[in-house]
Amino acid sequence: MPEKKSIYRRKVNFYETDAQGVVHHSNYFRYFEEARGYLLEELGYPYHKMHNEGLYVVLVEGNIRIKRPIVYQDTFDIEISLSIENEYSLSFGYKIYINNTIHSTGYTKHCITKNTKLIKIPEFLVNLIND
Repeated sequence: MPEKKSIYRRKVNFYETDAQGVVHHSNYFRYFEEARGYLLEELGYPYHKMHNEGLYVVLVEGNIRIKRPIVYQDTFDIEISLSIENEYSLSFGYKIYINNTIHSTGYTKHCITKNTKLIKIPEFLVNLIND
């Protein structure tokens, strides 16, 4: 199945860490969301453009596996991939690296809604992913 990939780079801010200086687990899904927005922007279809057309990418499932901690001031890369699972759902895969070492992996599944109703993935988005 075709997929799109990209790399999103980020540095850990102090407020994202716990008392030990380790990234709090809740922030991983925020990082994933930033990477999704980055990839959609690279595809030429950023969130604000979708929203202007009344389309919303809705999270329906997600997971994370933390293998090694990320700490304050670490700079990390998120390798993000986007693929179509079926006519109603998209999936994003995430691998968080520091210096070519995987620290975490994750997955999110999404649907598209318009006027709060589930719709098929728009053809133009399918074409962007498949090109």
